[in-house]
Amino acid sequence: MLFALAVILLSAAVVGVVVWWLRRDRVGGDVEGGFEPERTWDWEFLLTPEAEAAFLEGLRACHEGGDPVRLERELGVLTTYDPPRLISLHLFADAFAARGDAAMHDPQGTVAALMEHVAGAERPGVLHLRPGWLEDEVDGLDAAGFAAEVGTAVGVPGPGRTVGVPGLGAAVGVPGPGAAVGVPGSGAAESGSLLVRVPGAAEPDGTPADPAPASGGNTMMLDLARVLDLYRAAREARPDATAGTLLREIVPELITAGGPGVTWAKPPTPAELRAVLGGSAEPRLT
Repeated sequence: MLFALAVILLSAAVVGVVVWWLRRDRVGGDVEGGFEPERTWDWEFLLTPEAEAAFLEGLRACHEGGDPVRLERELGVLTTYDPPRLISLHLFADAFAARGDAAMHDPQGTVAALMEHVAGAERPGVLHLRPGWLEDEVDGLDAAGFAAEVGTAVGVPGPGRTVGVPGLGAAVGVPGPGAAVGVPGSGAAESGSLLVRVPGAAEPDGTPADPAPASGGNTMMLDLARVLDLYRAAREARPDATAGTLLREIVPELITAGGPGVTWAKPPTPAELRAVLGGSAEPRLT
């Protein structure tokens, strides 16, 4: 009897570990400690320490309640999986702060409401992604290869520039004052997005970069599905052009237009736009 009970308890423990591991792998990191305030990144300073703790507790409850999210703190980006979206943490934190005492008293309910009302539709700071955006190949490129080609079309190659593919949150570090940021994570090919970290850059008149706490940069988010739509249309018109040639034209035009298919963690400065355009087009602020 005692032996049977021990077997049952051991089996339950094994199942629990497997479930934990699967959840851990899905969000790309250990959940424990993932929602603790750091007071390091600029979006965190949109909230008081108490409000940030409540905000992150609301995200934790969302995550552990069956709607996994991923915090890319340094990038200022929140990822949801069902539906797949990229959400600016600057936008989300600001909206949480605007709820005042109601958010403090019910952080879980407030985060759930904001997911519906703030992130339910695309807007500046919210990018909706398309599952299964490239399941075969285009011009001999699979999803990872296409994501890498898009990465090379962003900005100007230079020391410190890195492209991380595949996975959720693969990114390009664009050269600028200070170290370029190569973003960790797993997913451009799988998620259909490319995150581009733009280090703080001074304006041509010498105005220094924003000295915000610890980050002093911005993150551009690209929807690879919509880049692919534009690519296929361009391919029909120019069957002899190389993939790189087409993307070096398509991607800057998409960024210049300001979307749909592109957004930023916070409104970009002209210098940040020039960093990703590489001087190939005149930036348009949106």
